[in-house]
Amino acid sequence: MTIQDHLDAFDRWLTSRIVEAHAAHRDLAFRDLGADLRLGDAAWEYSLLTPGGSRPVGDGWSVYRLQGVWPESAQLDDATENRETVAERPHRTFLGLIADVVLGPKR
Repeated sequence: MTIQDHLDAFDRWLTSRIVEAHAAHRDLAFRDLGADLRLGDAAWEYSLLTPGGSRPVGDGWSVYRLQGVWPESAQLDDATENRETVAERPHRTFLGLIADVVLGPKR
């Protein structure tokens, strides 16, 4: 697996975990399990936390405090001039959003 493959897999995994945490109204904690895993094993583990709750026990946990940070989808819809449906919106990944902020949007 190349570095780019690993980053792409992590991007898809993290984006899915953020969507899951946001839908459950939870914060997200996750960590890398290391590079010495067998092929097919999960490379990361995660935990959904009560908003503002403590990180899980152990080293290497990153915690994303998602609740109260991002507007609810209804607020996003009201703020959008173009009233497209969710299905019509382009799929965005978490790392893709960061890249757009740092490097500018892809054209």
